[in-house]
Amino acid sequence: MQGFPRILPHALQRGDTIGIISPSWFGGSPFIPRAKRGIATLNSAGFRTRIGSHAFNNRGAVSDTAENRAANLHDMFEDDGISAILCSIGGDHSNQLLPLIDWERIRKHPKVFIGASDITVLNLAIWKQTGLVTFNGPTLLTEWSEFPRMPEFSHESAMSTLTIPAPYGTLHASQSWTDEFLDWTASEHLSRRRAQRPSEGWKWIREGNARGPLIGVCLESMEHLRGTRFWPDMDGAMLFLETSEACPSPDTADAILMDYENMGVFDAIAGLLIARPYGMTPEDHERFWEVVDARTCRFHFPVVGNLDFGHTSPQLTLPIGIDATIDSIRKSISIDEAAVAGRKTQPEYP
Repeated sequence: MQGFPRILPHALQRGDTIGIISPSWFGGSPFIPRAKRGIATLNSAGFRTRIGSHAFNNRGAVSDTAENRAANLHDMFEDDGISAILCSIGGDHSNQLLPLIDWERIRKHPKVFIGASDITVLNLAIWKQTGLVTFNGPTLLTEWSEFPRMPEFSHESAMSTLTIPAPYGTLHASQSWTDEFLDWTASEHLSRRRAQRPSEGWKWIREGNARGPLIGVCLESMEHLRGTRFWPDMDGAMLFLETSEACPSPDTADAILMDYENMGVFDAIAGLLIARPYGMTPEDHERFWEVVDARTCRFHFPVVGNLDFGHTSPQLTLPIGIDATIDSIRKSISIDEAAVAGRKTQPEYP
C-alpha cells in the first residue's frame, strides 16, 4: 500500500522539546495570549517548547511566506533537540509548501508531527513521500489552549498515543462535546469554558468488520491533493473523514463523496469512519448522515459516524498509516498497532 517502509517516530518523554510551527496560517499578535495558554499546558505536561522563527507571524491568509514556512518545517525536523513538531493551527494554504519540502530531510530525521484541519495536506504528503507515521490531533490553539484546561478526553488520547509505544486499543465516544464559537481575538475564551452538550454516541450506519491503515482526514483539505502525487493509496485503507469549521452543507459533502465514488475510492477502502460535523443544525446533521448512507449504500464496507476526531471538542489523536479495526458485532473500534517506537533513554530537564 505504501511506497516507503513505514517509520514510527520515537515516543515522547518528559523533558522532550516540542517545536511549534505554523505551516499554513496564524492570526498574529491577537492570538498570542491563547498560544501562551497552550504552551503553559504543554509545560505542565512535562514538555519544553521552542517556537519557530516565523510561527507567530501573520501575512493575511498565511502566517508567512511559503519559503519561510518551509524553512521552519525543515529546521524543526533537522534539529535533534526537537522531539516533536506541533502545528499551531490549520488554515487553507499548507499546499504551498509541497513543492518546497525536501522529503529526504524528513525521512532522515523522523519525529512526531501533529496537526489537524488543513494540516491534513502535510500529514498525508509526509506519509506518502517518506513513510513516516503522522498524527491528526489537537493543534496548539485548539485543545491544548482550552479553558480552564485541555479536555481530559483529548489529553488522555494525545498522551497515550504519543508517549506509549503500544497499541492504543479500544476507542470510546466522549461523554460530552462542544462546537461553541468563542472569538480568539477577544478575551472570553481565556476565562470561560465553552458550553457542553451530551454526546449521542457513535452512529453505526453500516454493519461489518474491517481492518486497515488509517488514512484521512479533512474532506475539504484533501481536495488539494486530488490529482497530485501526494494523494494517498486507498487500497485497503480505513478512511476517516471530517468536515471543517467552514461548515460545508450536506449537499457539498454529497458532491465530494460522489467524486470519491467516481475516483474508485469506495471500491478500494476497507472501512469508513466519519467525525461529528461541526456547526450544523439538527436538520443538517440528519441530512448529512442520510447523504453518507446514500453515497455508500452500494458498497460493503462498514461505516461509523459521529466520532470525536473532527473540529468539535474534545478530539482524539489518530495516527496516519496505523491499522485500526471496526467490529460491528462488538460495536467497537480499536487502534491495533503502536504508533510510536520505544526509546532507551529518558530525557531530563537541564
